[in-house]
Amino acid sequence: MRIYRKGGRTGHNMSDITGTSSAGRFVYLVEDKFSYHLDADDITVVVGTVHGTVHVHDEVYIIDHTGKTLLTRIRQLESMSEKGSEHPDQCTDSPIALILGVSPSEIDKFCVVTSIKPWVKQDVNQAVENPYLLGMLHGERFRDDNLYFSKFVYAAAHSFFLAPVSMTKEPVDNGDGTATFEAKSQIRFPTLSNKGFPGKTTLAVFTDWIELGKWPDAPKDDNGKIQTMILRFPDIVHLVAVPDMNGFVINAFSDTCLFVPASLIDQITSLEGYRKENGDSPKTDN
Repeated sequence: MRIYRKGGRTGHNMSDITGTSSAGRFVYLVEDKFSYHLDADDITVVVGTVHGTVHVHDEVYIIDHTGKTLLTRIRQLESMSEKGSEHPDQCTDSPIALILGVSPSEIDKFCVVTSIKPWVKQDVNQAVENPYLLGMLHGERFRDDNLYFSKFVYAAAHSFFLAPVSMTKEPVDNGDGTATFEAKSQIRFPTLSNKGFPGKTTLAVFTDWIELGKWPDAPKDDNGKIQTMILRFPDIVHLVAVPDMNGFVINAFSDTCLFVPASLIDQITSLEGYRKENGDSPKTDN
């Protein structure tokens, strides 16, 4: 686990975080694709719903579940109406086809097309972004689909998340964007109650600062700033492997939030591929 710093601070007001304005942000889960050849050029058309606003000629990232990322531009938008096929200059929060100048082999079902640059270099001086999971969370109707489920699990198990924390002592700044906790420092991860599991609590984690900012009662320090840690999936496993916790929830204050119960965590950590990467994990379904 790493303490998240930006600009030499461990805590933040939402207005302090650069690059996390909701303006210009969109995610788009690819639900289907088809392609054609035009003037010696490969054209791929993907089908889905944009969440946010997309424009013709926007520079976008195409991200798959492994984190592989391709940078390209939107060539054209296409929608259907009573008048037939239309090609608007922009589209907001609606079904739309994206026409992309990429080979069909470079994009698959359940890739995510987004304007949000993914946080791939683990740079603690940059705001955490997880646009792939953010886009996948909009695929509620596919959650019983085996392909969707396997890609989501793989991505979640290799992702980084933001988690708010409360600390009894301010950590020591290492000068490189990280911090060290002094002896006897105590760290508390705020949890949420879950009506389906009386007597147990749920760890709240977030894909980015925009989602964290939706928590109206997010814990703040004496200066009114939100302290956070960057957690990997194995970190989360260890945090919830206690009797009074029942799992974790991603983007708890979003309409597309997803609760990951302890039973599913144990299924993931028992997978051969996960164990090869991370070793044995404690059981969370107590």
